[in-house]
Amino acid sequence: MRKGEAINSFNLIINLAKQNNLPMYYDKERSILEHFKFKDMFLREKECLRNIITEAMTLEIAGSNPITYEMIRRRLLRHGLRCRMTELRDYFATFMVRHGLIREEVDLLQGCIPPNIFIRHYWSPSFKELRDRALNAISLLEQSL
Repeated sequence: MRKGEAINSFNLIINLAKQNNLPMYYDKERSILEHFKFKDMFLREKECLRNIITEAMTLEIAGSNPITYEMIRRRLLRHGLRCRMTELRDYFATFMVRHGLIREEVDLLQGCIPPNIFIRHYWSPSFKELRDRALNAISLLEQSL
């Protein structure tokens, strides 16, 4: 996700949880956020349709306060960290590849479908298997933080 989409998603989780409508956005059984249900917030030239996220992280976000990019930037600066949000996307992709996902799966998770004929028309990964491997890698990422 791009930073604006991530912030929108974060705040949407909070708002829907307060209204007891989180299942409208988060599919607990499949561990995914269904962005396509909120087209005005998430659909653009490069579509962001779904993201895999743990239930624990979703519940933690739901208990938070809404955020803005400026709030994140100031907090990072207060802790002496330079604000390079785009590097987080790069780090995530590299981490996922190093922990068992193939490049095409990482592209899919990040909402980027390359113009390759095979990927666009013939490749059909098992979503359940991809979800399980992605959640495993995400748990390793959480432990390393």
